[in-house]
Amino acid sequence: MSKKSLLYNNDKIDEIYNILKNTFLFQDLDEESLKNIIQECKLVTFKKNETVDSDIAQNDLFIILKGRIKIMHIDPHTGRSLAIFLKSIGEIFDIFTLLDNKEHTVFPIFMDNVITLKIPTQRAREWICKYPNFNKNFLPYLGEKMRKLENFGTSLVFHNTTIRLANLILKHTYPHKIENHYPVTLINNLSHESLAELIGSVRSVVSTQMHKLKEEGIIINKRGKLAVKDLQKLIDLCDE
Repeated sequence: MSKKSLLYNNDKIDEIYNILKNTFLFQDLDEESLKNIIQECKLVTFKKNETVDSDIAQNDLFIILKGRIKIMHIDPHTGRSLAIFLKSIGEIFDIFTLLDNKEHTVFPIFMDNVITLKIPTQRAREWICKYPNFNKNFLPYLGEKMRKLENFGTSLVFHNTTIRLANLILKHTYPHKIENHYPVTLINNLSHESLAELIGSVRSVVSTQMHKLKEEGIIINKRGKLAVKDLQKLIDLCDE
């Protein structure tokens, strides 16, 4: 029996299929096509905060099955860092290398223990032609990432730290109240340093702003868990 067969028994294929079937990029693929994609890939795991080479995604594409990955740019002269994406289940990296096959130096930071599928980038590029339903969702996915980069760039220029932080929290706030608050997803347990990297600021400034939002009754932040207490105030702050 091949290594692939040992790794991808029917239960494991079904498990991965059920994860990806509920994600935007892969939701419209028929069962046979999606399972064929899964079997072409190799399972790769990373430990939380594990250090990897910056060119890890130069030749391979990774599909996230579990956990979060922060995609960083780091200035080699000053050491300052900026997070351009925070990726989670069903997302892929590196999208830029997939598109143009050129060198792209980024630093993936594993925010949790992460499980991924790995596939050679060239083969993943062929999926766009081979699977029309993957291609149909890939273009809107790409458009969303480009729009996020555009919004991030304009926000750095036109908005102060308070508004950038408020927008980040609002973007990840679940719009329906549970008990006495609105849950925050994806960023709910990130450190102030990580939040600062996501909005182009520094930890001390974000800590001050988080304390201010808490004092004003807009957020709840206990034991590293973030939630929104007054959604309308948060929305109003974003609109200033």
